Amino acid sequence: MKISEYLCEFLKNGNINKNDRLIFHSDIRILYKDLIKKKFKFTLNDIADHFIEYIGNKGTLIIPTFNFNFCNGENFSIKNTKSQMGVLSEVFRKKAGKNRSWHPVYSFVIFGNIPMDYLNKKNYSAYGKSSLFHWLTLSDGKIAIVDLPDQNSMTYYHHVEELMNASWRYHKDFEGDYINFDNIKEKTAARIFVRKLSDGIVTDVKNMEKILWKKRLYKSKNNFSQKGCRSIKVQDLKKEVTHIINSNKAEGILYKINKLIKK
Repeated sequence: MKISEYLCEFLKNGNINKNDRLIFHSDIRILYKDLIKKKFKFTLNDIADHFIEYIGNKGTLIIPTFNFNFCNGENFSIKNTKSQMGVLSEVFRKKAGKNRSWHPVYSFVIFGNIPMDYLNKKNYSAYGKSSLFHWLTLSDGKIAIVDLPDQNSMTYYHHVEELMNASWRYHKDFEGDYINFDNIKEKTAARIFVRKLSDGIVTDVKNMEKILWKKRLYKSKNNFSQKGCRSIKVQDLKKEVTHIINSNKAEGILYKINKLIKK
């Protein structure tokens, strides 16, 4: 078997198909070790190329390249600031060139059929209606996750929380120096719908993940498991998270309160 065939099968096991539109979260370490055990000769660049080729020019592959240093007062360069979302994410960032979205904290790189209007938007609110989360919902897309729990991957939950104006979060502006693709530096502000830390709010979505598995909304060869590849349709995900919020069941499912740090 060729490595391309192996990786195609890996993605198909997570119900990822050619021409899909999806956000792809991953921890590549387990897959990397499996490929070595099978004696494939490859690089991380090869893995990225195979994934891009598999989705194809008619599909849309969206890779998180988040970096949180802007929140701490550091400069953000859309051309040079590295992804903090793992080594494969950084490989994708380097391959994408100028196809990186604007936000200085929650940026993405995009391959395939690129929604240029959303790519070029200055989405000052990271999770709002100008974000790629919203575009993916309108496009009947998916979210794919490789070897990660929802707790370490499913940023889309915060998109729904922002749309619903969740009471345990609030809008916070971060300001700093932003360096564009022309190496021009300017002061800018970016908004994030953050947790109310003073209320002891802690993101905790383990039970939300269980609900999605129980309702068979996650699709994977490895049912009820974080191992391997799984995916979910964004519209199904939005419907379930919206229901939890509207039913006043979010505490214990989307967040918890740490009374030790509550002020």
